[in-house]
Amino acid sequence: MNWIIVTIIAAFFQNLRSSFQKKINKDVSTIASTYVRFSFALPLSLLLFFVYFREFAIIKDILVQPGFLINVTLASIFQVIFTFVLLYLFKFSNFVVGTSLSKTEVVQVALFEYLILNEKLNIIGISGIIISTLGVIILSIKNVKFFFQNIFSKTTLIGLVSGLFLALSIVYFRSAALSLKNFESNFEKVISTLLFGLLIPTIILTIYLLIFEKREFRKLWIIRINAACRERGLRYSQFISGLEKIGCELDRRTLAEMAVLDPTGFDVVVSQVREGLGLPEAVVA
Repeated sequence: MNWIIVTIIAAFFQNLRSSFQKKINKDVSTIASTYVRFSFALPLSLLLFFVYFREFAIIKDILVQPGFLINVTLASIFQVIFTFVLLYLFKFSNFVVGTSLSKTEVVQVALFEYLILNEKLNIIGISGIIISTLGVIILSIKNVKFFFQNIFSKTTLIGLVSGLFLALSIVYFRSAALSLKNFESNFEKVISTLLFGLLIPTIILTIYLLIFEKREFRKLWIIRINAACRERGLRYSQFISGLEKIGCELDRRTLAEMAVLDPTGFDVVVSQVREGLGLPEAVVA
C-alpha cells in the first residue's frame, strides 16, 4: 500500500511543479524554464543525500557500478528533452490536447520496459495501464468538441513526443537504480539516482545558458529575488530602489543566492532597505 501513497504524493507535486513552470515560462526562455526544474531541486537532493549517507565519498562507489553512469546520463538527457517539449507545448493556445496525450507515457513505459529491460506484463497489467491512461486523458479534457477538433494539430504530435521522452527517461532511471547492486535498500538507490538525475541536467543546461542565453540567468535571479521580496512584504521595484538609496553594492546574482541559501542575511538586507525607504517592519504584502 505504501507505493500507492508515494505515487499520489509524487503526482501531486509533479503537477504543482508543472503549474509553476508554466507560469515561469512566460517570463524566461523555454530552456531557462527547463533549467529551473533541475537546478532548484538539486540543493534539496544534495541535502537529502548528505543527511542520509553522512558523506560524499560514497559517490565513488556509485560511479563504478556497471551501467549506472550510462543509464543515468541517458535518462537525464531524455528528461531534459521531455521538460523542454512540455514547456514548449504550453506556449500553444490548444496545449490541453497535447498535454492530455502526453499522459500516454504510461503505455510507452510498458513498451520500452519490454524492449529495453525485457520485462513483460500480464493481461491484467496491460488492461490496467490502458484503463488508467484513458481515464487520465478523459479527466484532462474539459471540452470534448474542442479536443477532437484539434486532435490532428501540431500539439498532438508534440504531446506524443513529450510522452515518448518521459517514458524513456523513466525506463533508464529505473535501469540506473537497479544497476546499483552495492545498495540493498531501494531508498538508497533512489536518492543516489535522484542526485545524479538532477546534477547532470543542471550541468548540461548551465553550460548551454552560459554560451547561448546568458541573459536568462539575470531573469531567473530577478524572479527569485521578487519571490523573496514578496514573502517579506516588499515589491521588487521597492527593493531595488531601496538598495540604491542605502548604497548597497550587492549584485542580483548574490542577492538571489542569499534569498535561497542565506535567508537570514537576506532578511538583514530587507530590514536595511525598509529603514532606508522609511517603511515600518510590520508591513506585510
